Amino acid sequence: MMNRREALQTLGLTTVATAGLAAGANAATEKKSFASGQPVRIALIGVKGLGGKAHLPSVVGNGDCRVAAICDVDKNVCAAVVKKAKELYAKKGVTASIRASYDYRDIVADKSIDAVVIATPDHWHVPIAKAAVLAGKDVYVEKPLSFYVTEGRELVDMAKERDVIIQVGSQHRSMARIFLAQAAVEAGLIGDVKEVDVVISTRSGENRTWEPQPVPPELDYDMYVGPAPWTDYHPDRVHYNFRFVPDFSGGEIANWGAHFLDSFVQIMGLDGVGPVSVEGAGKRHPAGSMHYSFYDIDVKYKYANGVKMNFMSKGPGKPGGITLYGSKAKLFVNRSEFKIDNPDLMRQIPKEKAEGLRKTKGSHMENWVACVRSRRKQDLHAPVEIGHGSAILCHLANNAIEIGRPLDWDAEKESFRNDAHANALLNRPVREKWKV
Repeated sequence: MMNRREALQTLGLTTVATAGLAAGANAATEKKSFASGQPVRIALIGVKGLGGKAHLPSVVGNGDCRVAAICDVDKNVCAAVVKKAKELYAKKGVTASIRASYDYRDIVADKSIDAVVIATPDHWHVPIAKAAVLAGKDVYVEKPLSFYVTEGRELVDMAKERDVIIQVGSQHRSMARIFLAQAAVEAGLIGDVKEVDVVISTRSGENRTWEPQPVPPELDYDMYVGPAPWTDYHPDRVHYNFRFVPDFSGGEIANWGAHFLDSFVQIMGLDGVGPVSVEGAGKRHPAGSMHYSFYDIDVKYKYANGVKMNFMSKGPGKPGGITLYGSKAKLFVNRSEFKIDNPDLMRQIPKEKAEGLRKTKGSHMENWVACVRSRRKQDLHAPVEIGHGSAILCHLANNAIEIGRPLDWDAEKESFRNDAHANALLNRPVREKWKV
């Protein structure tokens, strides 16, 4: 139970955050601009994994922005990354003032912060992004964009009415090999493509049973759980291992699937086009196991144009990546390989066309920062609408495996046709305390 001092502190923080959101709601309708030489002041929210290991050095290394704050619900993690950030700036000859925060509401209420990078567990992506958008801040949010379908739509609709730049962390959208594959298909180089295999690694996690453990003092576990259903603490179910806990994540389907399903959509020119049906199978550990997400998956999607996409786990004869079966040739692409099984066609790859698909130079993060400064949403490689569509494919896979039978999907309405049971999986109750 809270003591009086803790209660007042919480009330004060909530009041500040609410006031900041209210003011930001009006500010978000105004056009932003950045003076020449003025850095974009960025807060990193969630820094145990990608936030501290990848996004921190990316932001520090970009002269157009500056790390202004580090936020994490684990005080030890937060302190370590603040220290790391200051050391990285010191190597550049910069004495950085970076404040630590343990509550994202403190960050979104801070008017001195222009933008946030969200790399929390999946179930916090949209709630924090919504709070940031309401406060008029630009957002880089890790994939998968959403934890369930309806919250992704809410964020898309919210962003339409505001001058905010939202990039989803689907960095394949800024990778040369994916642009090359897209250009090859658009140019008709491999012919008509009617079937595609998307293969990912799906780790199973641990199948041992578990008992609740004491929450360490440095971790605000109530906030870690946040909008998710309450579940007791165990150290092997938080930080990176959230990926195997369905209360916090869509498993490997949402982890690796968000990347490679998104690349399938990009390469095939299916942005804004959803499938008409999905069915799937998969395995998971018994209820009560430490980890309970699906693995060894086999999911099949059908599109109205006749394209069939097979989404499956990596295994013998099934390397991780995307295989497109064209009427003229087969194309395979992943993060490290690009090949067409016809040497003559390999020499005809339209490289200039591929380069023309890139909106700005540099990495995915650099694309976002460039768009934050220019205010050109149209130059984003992975805007919120695209992130929403690709996340839906992940959710459909989990839903189809959970239901255990073929499902018909209405992409325009973003719901299953005549299936109340399946539609119940498109949303979920949120703990009242953590609604945004």
